[in-house]
Amino acid sequence: MAEQGSSQVSPADAVVAMRTWPRRYRATLAPIADDRIADKALRIGPQGVSALDLAINSLGTWVLLEKALHDIRVTECPTLHPAVTESAARSWESHPTETLDSVLDQIDDVANSLANAIEAMPSDDWPRTATVAGGGTTTALAIAREAVNVGADNLREIERVLAAVN
Repeated sequence: MAEQGSSQVSPADAVVAMRTWPRRYRATLAPIADDRIADKALRIGPQGVSALDLAINSLGTWVLLEKALHDIRVTECPTLHPAVTESAARSWESHPTETLDSVLDQIDDVANSLANAIEAMPSDDWPRTATVAGGGTTTALAIAREAVNVGADNLREIERVLAAVN
């Protein structure tokens, strides 16, 4: 998919992007079954995070955004966690036994679940708004676009980390 500004991403584009992230993350993080590549994903890069940390960030953010979409669809003007719109408010702990394969399997499940949630959203509900705790508002469409942005931004950063720890 060609890179577009997030304001140009339609719900249909978001569904396509979410369905491609599992393949794209797997192709970047585990292009072949090789323990050396899996080890590389665990190494801390110059930005202070590993490629696996970034994949876990996508995973945690997508879970949060799927819940936010659900809340905005079923509740009249819900209040959402600040991490829905602010990346600095996102902090996801990884379990010490988390493996690259298990994270990639979870990305497959979560990205496809979020794609299904986006696809199921009635077109009349895309402008629905929610209050963000701490100030501001967001819409269902902005949440779908944020899911796409998180996938793209973290995948680019994963590529940079893997190149730096080579």
